[in-house]
Amino acid sequence: MMLHTEENTRVIWWICLGAMAILVLNALRSLPQIADLLMSGDGDDLTRLQEVRDWLGGQSWFDTRQYRILPPEGISIHWSRYVDLGIAAFLVPASWVLPPTQAELAAIMLWPTLLGCFAILVIGHGANRLMGPAGAIGALVVFLTWSKLGGEFVVGRIDHHNMQILGATAVLYLSLVPGRRALLGALAGITTAFTLAIGLEMLPFLAVNWGVMVLRHAFDEKGVDTWLIAFSAAFTVAGPLFMVGQTPVSSWGIAYCDVLAPPVLALAAVGIMATLASVVLGKTFRHPLARILVAAVIAGAGLWLASPLLLPCLAGPYAEVAPEVRRIIETQVTEALPATALLHSRPELLLRVLLPPVVIAVFALGATVLMRGRISKTIGIALIQSFVVLGVGLVFALVQIRAANLMSPAVPVLAAFLGYAFVRIPRDHRLRAPAALLLLLAMPAVIEGASRAIAGPAALPKQDSTVDPVAAQDGTFTAAYCRNEAALHEIASLPKSIVFSSLNIGPAILVYTQHSATSAGYHRNTAAFSNGVIAFRSRNDLRDGLASSNADYLVVCVGAGEERVVTRLKGADWPDWLIEVTGDRKQIRAFQVDKSALAREIGKS
Repeated sequence: MMLHTEENTRVIWWICLGAMAILVLNALRSLPQIADLLMSGDGDDLTRLQEVRDWLGGQSWFDTRQYRILPPEGISIHWSRYVDLGIAAFLVPASWVLPPTQAELAAIMLWPTLLGCFAILVIGHGANRLMGPAGAIGALVVFLTWSKLGGEFVVGRIDHHNMQILGATAVLYLSLVPGRRALLGALAGITTAFTLAIGLEMLPFLAVNWGVMVLRHAFDEKGVDTWLIAFSAAFTVAGPLFMVGQTPVSSWGIAYCDVLAPPVLALAAVGIMATLASVVLGKTFRHPLARILVAAVIAGAGLWLASPLLLPCLAGPYAEVAPEVRRIIETQVTEALPATALLHSRPELLLRVLLPPVVIAVFALGATVLMRGRISKTIGIALIQSFVVLGVGLVFALVQIRAANLMSPAVPVLAAFLGYAFVRIPRDHRLRAPAALLLLLAMPAVIEGASRAIAGPAALPKQDSTVDPVAAQDGTFTAAYCRNEAALHEIASLPKSIVFSSLNIGPAILVYTQHSATSAGYHRNTAAFSNGVIAFRSRNDLRDGLASSNADYLVVCVGAGEERVVTRLKGADWPDWLIEVTGDRKQIRAFQVDKSALAREIGKS
């Protein structure tokens, strides 16, 4: 256990303040490009901004439906209002002194920056408690330089992933640092419940971390039983409260699998029963295997009893999506691709996301072997738990690259150990210089730079793939998908209407025009997904999509993939239900939909 003196406390505060200054300076440096960063960024960030606007404009707290996508019914967006509340906490005061647009830009800069500062405090102080100031520096270097971690807290990232990563990171440190176990466990239980209320993407991490704590108790680690009791009690209270705080009464009993709802609460209840049984009966069964068996038997019985609620969720979040749309998600949405697909299509992205944690883990494992026998029990447990979390996250990431978020809480802990191990090498030792070189090579910025050199420059995604925030920063990409001011101004100049477009333009239409949209990449609505991709595969698909969505105009980006389906319709093949009204527009081509002619053709088919 590290010795914490008053001087040590002052040092860690200065370290954290320095890291926060870097974060803030990077945010300020983005000020001239902040509008472009939002416009060209992830569609989820844009839709989140529109959700906040709608709520502040009078839409119910419990109603997160987006009515301007496929109006008048709209589509279900299962996002948490708790994130909207945080953004609004900056947007509303800013609107008192700034014009609306500038107030929104201020909010999308301040909100992720604030979350990043919180993350720095959690990581810095947590690493310091475990491995001292050198460990804190190592952990924070990873946070600031690994694009998959610190990149979630940059200006414009107002989706929920940064809050989930922050919550999961806090839970990990609350399970690792020494201190008052009852307080740490209660805080971890509340934070776990809140993280799940924000979204379920970190559920595998939270479950694995919880399971490791049960195993630590099985092997009779002192104080873990108190931690587990406090954790279970806190979650039992906080979980339902966070659910009812954002869910209308009419939906309390609906078994949603993609939000904090009865299935997740049932799964948590099973875990709580197994945990408490292991703790209570652990006084009778002293052998680790006996305690593990007790927990496993209770968990198995609980899962059997809860199976009517849980089994439907095993099909995954895309169970209700049409097979053709599911194939689109699994083969064209960048963040949903497996490592094997990215190795061919986006090797630079694959290496940039996965290589830093792998290199850090390998170096940390090597340092652990070299220092065996000289590592305290607290640090040893932290290393084992972090290796387990990273390993599980890596397996998930190989299946879907977005699951790399599951590793993000553990990587700074392993980097902290590298810093801790380095300062224990005497200054005049022959290994100190090589160790310093290895630390330099382990920095994510260096690894990502090497990844770009190995894989070459980032490739432009296929024209029918959906936008991801990394590729979106490429100017060619934003031009090809009309995610720029000129193109969106041309779309906005059309009469207020329902505009049919590709998947990547849909969120931008919501935010930057008064139009309604027909496409969005949200798994709860098959039609919105289909309209954005499948409709641009053939004349008949386009016809059917326009008819079912009741669209008034079709918009395609000049030079983009969706324009191909239009350019192929020439001469006798040109449908009488499309009337080109592009005029002097340069970035887009616009077509008015003749609904009468469209209905006649569909009636004949």
